[in-house]
Amino acid sequence: MVLSPCRNQALPLLLVIVGFVPVMINRPIPPSVGQGPAPAPVFLSIIQHNCLGSWNVFLSLFESFREATTYPSIVLLQDPPVNKAHLPSFNGFKSFFPPVRKPRVAAYVHMSFLTNYTVLPRFKGVDDVLALDISADEPLFGTAFHSFRVINAYSTNTVDHRVHSVSPEDLFPDLGFPLLVLGDLNIHNPLSDPLRHFSQREISSSTPYFEKAAESGFALLNPPGEYTRFPLAGNARPSVIDPRLCKPSPPSPS
Repeated sequence: MVLSPCRNQALPLLLVIVGFVPVMINRPIPPSVGQGPAPAPVFLSIIQHNCLGSWNVFLSLFESFREATTYPSIVLLQDPPVNKAHLPSFNGFKSFFPPVRKPRVAAYVHMSFLTNYTVLPRFKGVDDVLALDISADEPLFGTAFHSFRVINAYSTNTVDHRVHSVSPEDLFPDLGFPLLVLGDLNIHNPLSDPLRHFSQREISSSTPYFEKAAESGFALLNPPGEYTRFPLAGNARPSVIDPRLCKPSPPSPS
């Protein structure tokens, strides 16, 4: 389990983000006992996780929150388990996902977070991108802005391995308020993993994403070389395929 608290001076959010969790303990699920602990209104915590399409992984992840002093504000999933166009529910959370038969991304927002902030899901008519617009009457999380967007994406290789299913333009729109982009992007680049040797194909397919992010004013939050994926196969090495990018706050509105 990869836990990394991050602070960004331009966007002072305290984030706790979980990367790819390779092995989840398959254990009996105890009965639900209320909504559990609630996140503090001024604290934003986001957990990111690839469920591998497994209900056991989903339940193990959410049950692990019971051991924490506070539940996460938002849980962003890639490859969530789906059965007949339905995703699992969990007590104390409201789910959002693209209105398709088999969504490949989902967001679970804690109910206490929804009582303090307005959360509006935005869909692009695809199954692998989901955006949440968070707003409030008061400035959000120490910024001067009343709106904040989070994009969750699960980008995979297409038939042409040089092209991914989610384009850089979809990930890095030009907005007038802060934006956090995260997900399972499946891109390999020396900027996020400087000690690894990359093939020319990996570099050519990932470069457009980092170039677009840089041109749009995004900053990479991942500490270089901090792994986000630990493969199940023992002969494969860990990698950094889940970059987290944040657009620092523009000048405060007058």
